[in-house]
Amino acid sequence: MSLRRTTTFAKKDSDILAMINLALRQARRSGCRQRVGAVLTLGNRVLAASPNRRRNDPSVTFAHATFHAEEAVLRRTARTTGTTLYVARVDAADIPRLAKPCQRCEKALVEAGVARVHYTAEAQSVQVLKLI
Repeated sequence: MSLRRTTTFAKKDSDILAMINLALRQARRSGCRQRVGAVLTLGNRVLAASPNRRRNDPSVTFAHATFHAEEAVLRRTARTTGTTLYVARVDAADIPRLAKPCQRCEKALVEAGVARVHYTAEAQSVQVLKLI
């Protein structure tokens, strides 16, 4: 399934779609009902990638008992200022769905200094959220 962008920004569409496809791959790895994946980048370099995780996953401790992929990638890297996050969600039929970060994740992203979030909006589109 190919995705298209609905808005224009400085970064090339092919680069954005390549990173969204990486996020879709992460989402497919998730064992949760809402399958979400996230990829954190600086330029064209991938800093971290993760699907959302269940609380009983061995890699999720009680100190970090979170399900959200956005928070998982923030914990996996030390440098987050000026980065770009790509978030994707797939449904049971493996079709991309709306993956806009929730308020809690959005707050964490702003505090971490993430500049922009690209996320799947529907089956054929990608939206952007400018944070700073």
